[in-house]
Amino acid sequence: MEVFWTEIAGLDETRARRPGRSRARGSAFGMSLLAWAAREVWGVDLPEIGVLESGKPYFPAHPELHFSISHTKTAVLVALATYPVGADVELRRAVRPATERRLKEMPCGDLELFELWTLRESFYKLTGRGDLRTIPFSRENGVILPPEPDVRCRVYDEIPGCAAAVCSKAEQPPERLRLVEAAWICT
Repeated sequence: MEVFWTEIAGLDETRARRPGRSRARGSAFGMSLLAWAAREVWGVDLPEIGVLESGKPYFPAHPELHFSISHTKTAVLVALATYPVGADVELRRAVRPATERRLKEMPCGDLELFELWTLRESFYKLTGRGDLRTIPFSRENGVILPPEPDVRCRVYDEIPGCAAAVCSKAEQPPERLRLVEAAWICT
């Protein structure tokens, strides 16, 4: 598994090498990073992307290759693997106290709000199951306790101003994210 990120704060999205899958800020950069990573890791041009009934994107011509994309206003994150993977990045920002209480109703140990949020999102992207408000994650004594015993997860704090997480059922996500210079995904 390889996990890449790029900082996009202040960049003009029209400079992204690929069009986005949506109009959301960061989508074009996410697709551009995915194309760069597919070439870097697998040595292939970006295959055509389909969408499963669950909404998860995939490569119909290459079912053995898996990916997950996430983007915020300031960063994009892409995970590649030869097995299913889920990844999420969220900009740390102020949330209403009621929202934080609702998201942390279940015991979550010492996970902070955005670590919990990104773990839930990445688990959902991996499995397609769960309620994003209540997927039971916890961290005790530095160990993340996922909702299923065969899930392996890691949280990351190396993206400035963001929290990120990756989940898989095959292997532990890497200790570090790989930074890709924005120039490599822009024209």
